[in-house]
Amino acid sequence: WVKGIETGVKDLPAVRTFVVGTAEWKESTEWPLPETRWTPFYLHEKGQLNEREHWSYEGYDSFADSPWNREQLLYATSPLVENTEIIGPIALKLYAATTDTDVHWIASLVEIDADGKQRMITKGWLKASHRELDLQRSKPWEPIHRHKKAEPLTPGKIYEFDIKLMPTGKLFKAGSRIALKISGVDDIPNNPLELIAAGSMKRSGVSRVTVFHDENYPSCLILPITRSEERRVGKE
Repeated sequence: WVKGIETGVKDLPAVRTFVVGTAEWKESTEWPLPETRWTPFYLHEKGQLNEREHWSYEGYDSFADSPWNREQLLYATSPLVENTEIIGPIALKLYAATTDTDVHWIASLVEIDADGKQRMITKGWLKASHRELDLQRSKPWEPIHRHKKAEPLTPGKIYEFDIKLMPTGKLFKAGSRIALKISGVDDIPNNPLELIAAGSMKRSGVSRVTVFHDENYPSCLILPITRSEERRVGKE
């Protein structure tokens, strides 16, 4: 652009994304990709994550977040029976309560391989007191928050939180599992790449955070599935 040399860059597709697990690039004129199927994976009892909707009075889980006890929750699918490709924005709809007036949400999309080894793929953050959405700009799969003012939580009250995870491109291979990790602070990174955007502020107060997942409070992870072995997503 600076030298005025014709390089052909203006003829390139508007979108070009790298898919981890395939070592391939995908090109498109639209974002999200037109073949995307927005699929809710619901949180269930016993750490399950799947497309089945909730039963009545199914339950809830809780974790401690204190200076001496930083707990977390993990929800995972069963081992995948087919290769599953995920490309695009990701959103977590969470119904939760706390014994304090705020929560520092850290939501991570994790791959668990056939040997049980975990690898963080992408993640998102939200300070619970800044949960107000910009309704004009937000989409179900990409929440955008106003960040105009802090609104402290009422201890014990159940709130709805929409958490944006950073977009990614990833092929989850058959035999692996898709997992969601919820906590109030970043994990210690396992490799230099995970240092990116790590180091969240730890809350100094003592609290217990409860995540609800039942018929009335259907917490779910919304994933952009673009391809699987047995079906081309977006076509019936």
